Amino acid sequence: MKLSGNTILITGGTSGIGLELAKALHAKNNKVIVLGRNEAKLDAAAETGLHTIQCDLEDQGSIENAVRRIEQEYPDLNFLVNNAGVQHNYLFTEAVTPFRRVQQEIQCNLTGQIILTQMLLPLLRVKERACIINSTSGLGAFPKPDGIVYSAGKAGMRNFTTGLRYALQGTPICVMEFIPPVTATPMTAGRQEAKMQPDELVARILPQIEKERKILTVPAMRIFLWIAFLAPDLAFRILMKKEK
Repeated sequence: MKLSGNTILITGGTSGIGLELAKALHAKNNKVIVLGRNEAKLDAAAETGLHTIQCDLEDQGSIENAVRRIEQEYPDLNFLVNNAGVQHNYLFTEAVTPFRRVQQEIQCNLTGQIILTQMLLPLLRVKERACIINSTSGLGAFPKPDGIVYSAGKAGMRNFTTGLRYALQGTPICVMEFIPPVTATPMTAGRQEAKMQPDELVARILPQIEKERKILTVPAMRIFLWIAFLAPDLAFRILMKKEK
């Protein structure tokens, strides 16, 4: 996949990994549109030369409005990065979880991005080469006790990504899964474990995108994915050690 001359949409692109990826791709002569809810963050992103669209992935009407705007203003879109995410850390088994909290995590991390992807497929299908990158998580391979709902959403996104890849075989659209390690972002603020910086992560991922690798990640995460598959009890101990 060429990393220049594209029109790229990034959800969750106003902070953290998404913003760093947006800036890096913008620097490579791409037209980059970031999708987000927070107007102030969108304004800040626009000041760096990024295009912006306000959209709430938890609201279907908001998604539909965003897609109509993309169709009108960015018909050359050929690159979608589903990067939005929200995580609430709580012990699911110790109290009744408010419906809205569960709904928010599933809609933002899974449902909203599935709907957005499906609505943008007609635009992507007609391009000579197009790309969809879905950001998931190591917790989609093995959940942690205080992030059960988040983990469930990311597991769903992992399966959606794999299924979509097979469904789009024979089309111009390549599908990749991005599994970041623990990274220094607003979502991980307060966690004491070692974190990779977003700019370092993006620098490692861009060459993998260019090669169209099915899984975009770093070596330590690849090892964890194998451990989660082959030795789940060991994966659990690794997660619990990191949480201390």
